[in-house]
Amino acid sequence: MDSIAAAAVQMLGSSQSQQIGIAVAKQQLSADKAVAGLVADSAAQAASAGPPAPPGQGQSVDLRV
Repeated sequence: MDSIAAAAVQMLGSSQSQQIGIAVAKQQLSADKAVAGLVADSAAQAASAGPPAPPGQGQSVDLRV
């Protein structure tokens, strides 16, 4: 009887470990998709923003005479 109980506990433990592994893998895939979406969004925004400003533009100029 003890061996049946031990086998059941072992099977339950391995099943729980497998479920945790699957949950972690799903969470990692979801995070990877979210990051890929953010990268794609920022790339699209950068493409639509136009070319960068020429050198020197936006710098302050001292107009004292």
